[in-house]
Amino acid sequence: MNGQEAGSATVTVAGVSLTQTPVTPLQVLGVIIAMLGLVWNVYAVITRNRHNKFVREQAKKARK
Repeated sequence: MNGQEAGSATVTVAGVSLTQTPVTPLQVLGVIIAMLGLVWNVYAVITRNRHNKFVREQAKKARK
């Protein structure tokens, strides 16, 4: 078995074990909240960078 076959076998075993494990609605909610948190953090970083750039440009215009 080469590396690629071993990798796909691992993924298959992980998928089968995940589907065989009962998942509670609370776990699903936790995963959804975690995903929303990740998306929010990415959004916050992007908007912060845009805001900082805007403030720098305004300061540069004010100095001219």
